[in-house]
Amino acid sequence: MHKKKVLLSVTGLVQEAGEDEANDEMRLVTTGELSGADDSWSLRYTEAQPDGEASHEVVFTMHNGVVTMNRDGEYNTSMIFSKGSRFEGSYHTPFGALEMGVFPTQVKYHVDDDRGEVLLQYQLDIQGQYSSMREMRIRFAASRRS
Repeated sequence: MHKKKVLLSVTGLVQEAGEDEANDEMRLVTTGELSGADDSWSLRYTEAQPDGEASHEVVFTMHNGVVTMNRDGEYNTSMIFSKGSRFEGSYHTPFGALEMGVFPTQVKYHVDDDRGEVLLQYQLDIQGQYSSMREMRIRFAASRRS
């Protein structure tokens, strides 16, 4: 099993219900850790809020064409991205839990020992209502200081 420090870039696009094109974009550049081998990989990083108040550990697991995301902290959730399969779960906030559904239209990833990319496109439903189409792209490469 390989374990390496990586530099990663996370880009998220949101197309809200009723909009013709993406109207919200999120970008994050941070460091993390890649571990695994062959077709089973884990990417771990910390996501800090812009106000510096809270941080969340995020873990993406990639295996057999399926991507799983677990996010801890004040706003925690777990999602399973398997193309064509709907996932239902909860998004926990300090104000209570929201039911959510995820329907992936694209689930792709490529990982080798030194770099990789994850691309997820999916429909998000909150409390049973269509919310938005989302795209998340994560690119990562081994840190020179590994």
